[in-house]
Amino acid sequence: MKKIILCSFLLLALCSTISFASCNSSAQSNSNPEELVIVAHVTIDPEYQDQMIKVFDAVVKGTRQEPGCVSYVLHQHVDNPQKFTFVEVWKSQAAIKAHNESAHFQEFAKAIEGKASLEVYTMKKKF
Repeated sequence: MKKIILCSFLLLALCSTISFASCNSSAQSNSNPEELVIVAHVTIDPEYQDQMIKVFDAVVKGTRQEPGCVSYVLHQHVDNPQKFTFVEVWKSQAAIKAHNESAHFQEFAKAIEGKASLEVYTMKKKF
């Protein structure tokens, strides 16, 4: 049984790798040169877990409606349920500025204050 599970896992990993490697590079090369990516790591205090999940849900839903938002995804770490990573793609710096000034983001920032640590990185596509 263990061999079947291991083989299934390896097959899944191989298929995922092949899928990833075969991305349409011509579509990627036509991307907006002003596009920016934000990766924000949030670690919440365990006692606020349930409250923060609701706060995260609200900011994700609000942000996805913004015209400058290309993608906004929240990930929860497998090994530590108090760690989350937002991966955001924005059309421009102006779109990020509008997001930071939005009501839902301001509510998010206020809600996590004193309840979480935050590391934010803004990047642009290199290749």
